[in-house]
Amino acid sequence: MSSKTPFEPLDWSRPTPGHLRLLLISGAGFFADAYDLFAISIALVFLKQVWSLSASDVSLISSAALFGAVIGPFIFGRIGDVFGRKYVYGVEAALLAAGSIASALSVNPTMLWITRFILGLGVGGDYPISATLMSEYAPARNRGLFVAGVFSMQGWGIVTAALIGLGLLHANVNPDIAWRIILGFGSVAPALVIYFRRRVHETPRFEYFVKGNVEGAKKAVRDVLMQDVDIEGGGNVGNINLTRYIPVILGTAIPWFALDVFFYGTNIFGPFVVTALGLANNPLSSIYVQLYAALAFLVPGYYVAAFLVDKIGRRTMQIMGFSIVAMVYLIMALILRNGLVAPTAILALYGMAQFFTNVGPNVTTFITPTEVFPTRFRSTGHGIAAGSGKLGAALAASIIPVYFPITSSGISAAVKYAIMSNLLLALATMAVIGIAFTLLIKEPKGKPLELSSGEVAPQ
Repeated sequence: MSSKTPFEPLDWSRPTPGHLRLLLISGAGFFADAYDLFAISIALVFLKQVWSLSASDVSLISSAALFGAVIGPFIFGRIGDVFGRKYVYGVEAALLAAGSIASALSVNPTMLWITRFILGLGVGGDYPISATLMSEYAPARNRGLFVAGVFSMQGWGIVTAALIGLGLLHANVNPDIAWRIILGFGSVAPALVIYFRRRVHETPRFEYFVKGNVEGAKKAVRDVLMQDVDIEGGGNVGNINLTRYIPVILGTAIPWFALDVFFYGTNIFGPFVVTALGLANNPLSSIYVQLYAALAFLVPGYYVAAFLVDKIGRRTMQIMGFSIVAMVYLIMALILRNGLVAPTAILALYGMAQFFTNVGPNVTTFITPTEVFPTRFRSTGHGIAAGSGKLGAALAASIIPVYFPITSSGISAAVKYAIMSNLLLALATMAVIGIAFTLLIKEPKGKPLELSSGEVAPQ
């Protein structure tokens, strides 16, 4: 890279133990984020045995954290740009830990969904802050690997939730204790990293471009590289007009929204997966399906994406993933429309969609917003994108069961398959929309953040 930027020592460094430390501190939050979002479906297996829950109670409890996660990124993302990443880093983890504990101590459905909503604020707030912090410290050549590494911890959070649920079921733990253990465990990871997050130095780019503190920027770089560095320039580049980034906002927010609509809409395949795995009559089938999907498709997909993203590029991988998902959903829609239902074939197509969702937009929509916004709007931009994504997730979780009543009793198999076919066509359309808006983004692979975001003009 011939263009001169203030952070060349950091951009062209090799990964250091300091980078790994930041990855683990940030990743622990994402482990907890995924655990808490997905654990509620497992906790409900026990909770339904203890409380008399109406359909609306289950819907509220299931989606409350998602709606909190819609708001959290906007709030914490903006705070991170106004006061700094360090200012809020650890606060969102504390909110997550407190929400987990409070939800585990709930005495009625109303208290549970309110505490789950508060927990969701912390989940959503962790997205822009952890992603931005990791991106602003990572070497340019390996930035995708490090940010994807943070995000990959979500897979292990999902796996852990399923394993704890299965362990408690097989141990015949009292259901009223079991669901509280499941939800309360979500506080462990964020509680462990609060101390370490509060000790992380403010990012060098925020120090330089927003605070105008060159010495602070040098100290932050030295903390990671373990050596003194020379950072040229006077810091603080002045005001940047956010209106020029409207295409970037659309190019990051709409694909993430589209992704989460179909990512959370894949629950419709549960019955086919259960049948193909021979679990149709197993009362624990929903937990086994979650564990199977995570281990077989999600976790491998995270690491394949992390390995490829700095080689292939974010834009190419995102378009590829959306394209394959759209094609698979279209094929599945045609299969169901014609009544050619073979659970094994559906399982294979389901696995392909899950895998390429991860080796594509599920990872790239998280990475890209950290690279295409200037420093003073970076966590705000990521917050807008993440909040838009979680809005898609919340809408999918609440609207799909109403307008596509696949699980309703009293409808024939032919009608059910027709409904599923229509839903798959709608989800395929969302993937095509994701492709269209991805085209608004220029490839940021391998470029210093100042160049990929347009903060500093190429020389």
